[in-house]
Amino acid sequence: MTLKHSLYRLYHFGLRLAALALPIPEPHVFHGDHAIHNWLHDLADSECKRILLVSDPGIISLNLHSPLLNALNKQGVEVVIFSELSANPSIAQIEQGVSAYVQHKCDALLAIGGGSAMDCAKLIGARVARPQKSLRQMQGLFGVLRKLPPLYVVPTTAGTGSEVTVAAVVSDTDKHLKFSINDLCLVPKGVLFLPELTTGLPPALTATTGIDALTHAIESYIGVNDTRYTREKSEQAIKMIFAALPTAFHQPDNLSARTETLWAAMYAGQAFTRTSVGYVHAIAHQLGALYGIGHGLANALVLRAMLDFYGSRIDVKLTQLAKKVIGNDSTAAQLRQRIQALLEDLNIPSHIEQLREQDIPLIASQALAEAHPDYPVPCFMNQTDMESVLHSLLASHPNST
Repeated sequence: MTLKHSLYRLYHFGLRLAALALPIPEPHVFHGDHAIHNWLHDLADSECKRILLVSDPGIISLNLHSPLLNALNKQGVEVVIFSELSANPSIAQIEQGVSAYVQHKCDALLAIGGGSAMDCAKLIGARVARPQKSLRQMQGLFGVLRKLPPLYVVPTTAGTGSEVTVAAVVSDTDKHLKFSINDLCLVPKGVLFLPELTTGLPPALTATTGIDALTHAIESYIGVNDTRYTREKSEQAIKMIFAALPTAFHQPDNLSARTETLWAAMYAGQAFTRTSVGYVHAIAHQLGALYGIGHGLANALVLRAMLDFYGSRIDVKLTQLAKKVIGNDSTAAQLRQRIQALLEDLNIPSHIEQLREQDIPLIASQALAEAHPDYPVPCFMNQTDMESVLHSLLASHPNST
């Protein structure tokens, strides 16, 4: 290990101590038949009068927000809808949301959607709390340090874990990259689990968001900053994903499976918000910024190749994980096979169609810049390693199908 890598490990140790010491908030989860009723009671206690509803155009056009909109209106809460966001929310889009919040004198935020909507709402809240500080200035750790307006989220995908994390990701379209903002205040106040809102999700999105959650759990588990708590959360998440995700994919209206995947995504979020992620996410963020690939799909495309790169270096932890999620006599090889079988069942390609060979050096360098030193990865990659992994994902690669 080089001196630089030794310093990274020292930094990771500091992050581990911080995660153990810091009081990471836990949002209240409203679930079951009375989820909306109980949430409205909580909202009334906040004396909310006007709420900014943050969602994407697809959800608004499908009227998935209608049950909540009607319930809020009946309670006398005015709703302002902001849906000017894309799959990878940009700085400009978030600033538009801030303007809508301020212009209409809102006093709370409600995000309905996947990670894009939740991250957008978090960062609107951050800018409202810190009007003199830009998103770029908030980049990294503890750049907000202010209490946000009351923030509630309704995940319509089961993957990002943003409903319980201290992180939010934004696209810097000027620089063609993504960056994250991490602060304890970004954890929402409350989460509503309404599995009926997820049944209309296209099968491909059910698959990729589910693998996003799986990636969170795996990267949390194999990283060097795992703890007993995070291992247990990852194990819960992975076991539930193996059991429920194929059912949700093949039987979209199965509310039991949909509910299980929502809980799994939350458990995975609780794990990685304390341990961070790894190289899969570092690459996925660059793919999203450069090609506009959705985050869940990007993770799903990269996961297999990264596990292959790690090889036997993570087999001790994978064996431990296999015993928990498959059975007492299971091995790392069997867990790898189970992951491979799941990806195949969900029709996840083994290559990235948009990836261009000439872009690989830039993607590799930007991914390494994101990962180092912040991500407590199980082992360190260099530029050559990263480029090799990316080359294996080219459509022209012999192993691609």
